[in-house]
Amino acid sequence: MEYLSLTGNKNNGISSGLAHSSSVLMQDIYEKTLTVAKLEKHVMLIGEMGVGKKHVARFIHNEGSRKDEPFHSFYCVDVDEAQFKDAFCEHVFIEGNHINLKYDLLEKSSKGVLFIDQFGELDISMMYSVLDSYRIGCHQLFRYNTSAAPRLIISISQESYKKLIGTEVWDYILQTLNPISIMLPPLRERKEDIFYLINDFISEISQTEATWENLNISDEAMNKCMAYTWPGNIRQLKNALTQGAVLSCGKTIQSHHLPFSMNWKLPYRSDSE
Repeated sequence: MEYLSLTGNKNNGISSGLAHSSSVLMQDIYEKTLTVAKLEKHVMLIGEMGVGKKHVARFIHNEGSRKDEPFHSFYCVDVDEAQFKDAFCEHVFIEGNHINLKYDLLEKSSKGVLFIDQFGELDISMMYSVLDSYRIGCHQLFRYNTSAAPRLIISISQESYKKLIGTEVWDYILQTLNPISIMLPPLRERKEDIFYLINDFISEISQTEATWENLNISDEAMNKCMAYTWPGNIRQLKNALTQGAVLSCGKTIQSHHLPFSMNWKLPYRSDSE
């Protein structure tokens, strides 16, 4: 596996934030991810839940040579067996005088990018099935035009990463895909990005309701957000601001509008109480 260890400098938020981060760490990640996007290499994104791995996958797709081709994603958490088989297992069909195998998700992603989200949440047999489907299916479907095979981007949590290292399935991942690995830091390690993320999210949330066009956040609520450790990372931050927008009726998000876990006050307590 080729590694770009992207936890060594310092910085931002990840969709638009990748390019406009405040922290040095995320600026470093942006530059290296932009380089990776231009390469015809498979990619593994490693990081805690909620750090923005899907946003990075889309960034890689949008900045790469396949940007005009399909982007498909498959979410592995709590996936049922029927859904998994429809996506990755071969289906026999007759074409003229030939019997061929069809791999539905691979064909949909042909020439584009297939993002397999939270790959480490699959059981071991399913992991092997995904890798076998890619290896055998691409040989079967794209043997005359290998460039049509989809580029894979897989994401795993840090916990799954630690468990997989050194296992047989890990060796098979390396043998089959030889991915470039990108490690994404949690929000608590780049707190200087929180201010810019909040502004981005408030701008985005304000467009979801016609009466929320003046949505903003108070200094006190901003300070609470800046001081919080955000165990749920970027996803939790956005959810907290969305709750704040609802409870403030799309006006000014105050400290007591934020989730109870961030505030010792009762969640509906007014400033006058």
